[in-house]
Amino acid sequence: MTLVAAESFFDRRELFVNDRCEDCPVRVTFKPLGTAADAKPNETILDAARRAEAPLGNSCGSVGVCARCRVRVLSGTENLSPPTTIEIRLASQRGFASDERLACQAVVQGDVEVTTAYW
Repeated sequence: MTLVAAESFFDRRELFVNDRCEDCPVRVTFKPLGTAADAKPNETILDAARRAEAPLGNSCGSVGVCARCRVRVLSGTENLSPPTTIEIRLASQRGFASDERLACQAVVQGDVEVTTAYW
C-alpha cells in the first residue's frame, strides 16, 4: 500500500494508491447491529455502511466537516487509511478518542469492525 498525504478524502481519491487485490474481499462489520458489507477498492467506511444499510449519519456530503459519521474502530485500525488533514483538525476540535474516525474519510484496506454511540 502506498500512502500519500491528502487534504481531504476527495484529494485522496486521486492520490491514494490501493495495492490490495481487486478480487480479495474486505469486510466492514457494524457492531452491535450485526450487519456487514464488503468494501470495494478505495471505498470508505461510509460507502460500506450504505451498502450494509447501517444507519450512519452524514450531512456534509462526505466533505468531513459535520462529524455525524463519527465511528469508533473496534478492530482493524491498521486496515484504514491515515486520517486526512481535515479529519485530524476536526478530531482535535471535537475531542475524538484515538480509536475514533470519520467514516466518510477512512478508506478501507482490510477487515474492520466499527460502532457508534447511537446504535
